Amino acid sequence: MSENQERKVLHPDFFTEDPEPRLIAGKCKVSGNWTFPPYLADPVSFQDDIEHVPLPKNGKLHSFTIVRRSLPDFPVPFGLGLIDFPEQKVRVMAQVEADDLEADLTLDMDVETIVGVVRKAKDGSDIYSYKFRAIKK
Repeated sequence: MSENQERKVLHPDFFTEDPEPRLIAGKCKVSGNWTFPPYLADPVSFQDDIEHVPLPKNGKLHSFTIVRRSLPDFPVPFGLGLIDFPEQKVRVMAQVEADDLEADLTLDMDVETIVGVVRKAKDGSDIYSYKFRAIKK
């Protein structure tokens, strides 16, 4: 990508890269409930006093699958997982990267938030967004 081309980003309001990749969740100032993505109001207390707060960089892989057939814009195979942030009681579905999807992904393992290519645009260019990467021990 040349310096003059702007990177295509999917859901840019859902994450930040400054100073490191982190998801941006909503936290209700009244009830303390967290949501991702941030909602306009807390779905439990119905309060609309929501602040946008970064989630921790690392989460836990609750479950996953390896996608081997998908729509043409999604290069396969790729990992698709549910990532838990236990202290915030938030679960996020996102792509998960690993050197070897079958060998490296295990339940309850630590994963880190990254930004990477999640699909291809119709013109063949890369589209970036948040995803997770397995942390090897």
